[in-house]
Amino acid sequence: MLEDALKIKFDKGVAEAECDDNVTNVLGIVHGGFITALLDTAMGSLIEKKAVTVNLNVEFIEPAFKGMIRAEGRVVRYGNDLVFTEGAVYQDNRLVARGSAIYFLLKEGQLRLDRSRKSSGILHDK
Repeated sequence: MLEDALKIKFDKGVAEAECDDNVTNVLGIVHGGFITALLDTAMGSLIEKKAVTVNLNVEFIEPAFKGMIRAEGRVVRYGNDLVFTEGAVYQDNRLVARGSAIYFLLKEGQLRLDRSRKSSGILHDK
């Protein structure tokens, strides 16, 4: 899983990671994609059902560098099919990024991964 590969530790609404050379660019700044994944993990961990991200917006406020970063998320609205969340990423109590996401709640057997199509990994209705 992504969390294992990137050494992300997470619990309900919080995700933390120790950033090293593996997640920084040549300037020593943490990659935006890593920050985005951490934020998505924090916000997504609040959902107690299977869900997929259908929209994710991130605003980068300040650069993050090597060291610990922490993402915190909260649910804004929990609907029948969609969950709206928002969150922020901090390093040393500095706001590094903030964002919001919308997750689609999957119903049992609703979608399946179809690996037989040329564009593998596409979700289709049964």
